[in-house]
Amino acid sequence: MKTDSSLLLYNKYYSLTNKEIEVELKNKTKWRGKFLGYFRGEKNYISKWQLVDIDVLFGSDNFGFLMGRIIVHKDIVKIFFFQDNSIMIL
Repeated sequence: MKTDSSLLLYNKYYSLTNKEIEVELKNKTKWRGKFLGYFRGEKNYISKWQLVDIDVLFGSDNFGFLMGRIIVHKDIVKIFFFQDNSIMIL
């Protein structure tokens, strides 16, 4: 059975105290911030992540719209964790 990389990422990320990360996508785009939320998947534990700027406290604006970016988990190539300077390649 294939290891669920979204669950590994979830466990690693939520064990950190410094939540700042840099996410690199398949199209070579890099985003810096923190995960504020996620969408549960049917096949994988997490199907999408909500990435926001590091200083954002709440995930929605005054009108109820989600802030930041929604990133599909399978589009993530690697994540750099600033707390321990480690890289997770997915």
